[in-house]
Amino acid sequence: MNIDDVQRLCRDRQVVARGIVRGADFTIGDDGTASSGHSRLQDVFHWELHIAGNRYPCSPSDMERLVTGKMTLEDFVKAMTPREGRSAE
Repeated sequence: MNIDDVQRLCRDRQVVARGIVRGADFTIGDDGTASSGHSRLQDVFHWELHIAGNRYPCSPSDMERLVTGKMTLEDFVKAMTPREGRSAE
């Protein structure tokens, strides 16, 4: 997975991705453009995805699955959405 892959995912699926690295972060917009100063993807220890007005935490391994097509965006959102009757504890 490289920055072009993440940019393509964001552009094709209308997702904004925020990559968090030690002491900094960078954003890839839903048009695929990256903010200046983005780090190597290997340095990202956490992602935050903005999908349809909601924010979802995303691990680097889940981002890899999304980018490679091993997990669909719909399945990711479904897994991250709290279900009724399930407590947050």
